[in-house]
Amino acid sequence: MSILFTLLKIIAVILAVILVFLFLCLFHPVFYQVEGVLKENAKPILKGKFWWLFQILRLEILLSEGNLSLKVRIFGVGKELSGEKDGEEQKEPDSDMPSESISVEDTDKDAGGSAKNNTETIESGQDGSEEEPEEQKKRILKHRKRRGKGKKQDTGERQKKSGVFSSIKRELSDEKNKLALSHLWREILYLLSHLKPKYAKGEIHFSTGDPARTGELTGVLSLFPVFYRYKLHVYPDFASDVCYVRGNLSLKGHISLYHFVLILIRLFADKNIRGLIKKIRK
Repeated sequence: MSILFTLLKIIAVILAVILVFLFLCLFHPVFYQVEGVLKENAKPILKGKFWWLFQILRLEILLSEGNLSLKVRIFGVGKELSGEKDGEEQKEPDSDMPSESISVEDTDKDAGGSAKNNTETIESGQDGSEEEPEEQKKRILKHRKRRGKGKKQDTGERQKKSGVFSSIKRELSDEKNKLALSHLWREILYLLSHLKPKYAKGEIHFSTGDPARTGELTGVLSLFPVFYRYKLHVYPDFASDVCYVRGNLSLKGHISLYHFVLILIRLFADKNIRGLIKKIRK
């Protein structure tokens, strides 16, 4: 009896640990922090940090001078994943080979020009060689047939594209698909409302080179609520004759995974969404 009681306690402890872990996975938020710096005549610098479960899992991203680097940390043990350079230098051809490349290009151009001249002479019925009229007619007919096939292929592709567009338009006009898309849009807005940063700070200095346009752009930016809800400041430069943008930005926020789970449950519970998925698979 005591052995059975001990086994039940062990099973209860294991189940409790599993439930606590699932609870933390669902309700413990994923934190993020993004910082960016933009200077004149320079590539932007972007830093991003994401951590989860008391920083057991941590991801660091750095984009600087076109180079992307990633670093993953699990229980403090990190592994760096370096991305390829965007501006990787391409190997230049040897200085001994320009004449060959130029000669190949020239020959290609000459070949293209001669082919064009041959087609023109074929269509006009004049050929430099001494061929009989029947052979010339056969060549002209073959050339016209090829051109006709090419036109038929073009018309076929156009018909296929028009058919695809018409089918998309027909599916979008369907009432069930409209309901599915409206539901999907509501879920996207719900996700963005929880994903938006809780803290934002930054400065933007800009000029369009024209004082009138700079003033118009400043007025448009002032309409966005993000600039007066957070500590974001915009400084227009009306005296500069050069178009530029520079500044810095810092964002912080968090989101829990149960929001994603809740969105998936609500989407798959909607029969209109399921019908749309079936149509897309077909």
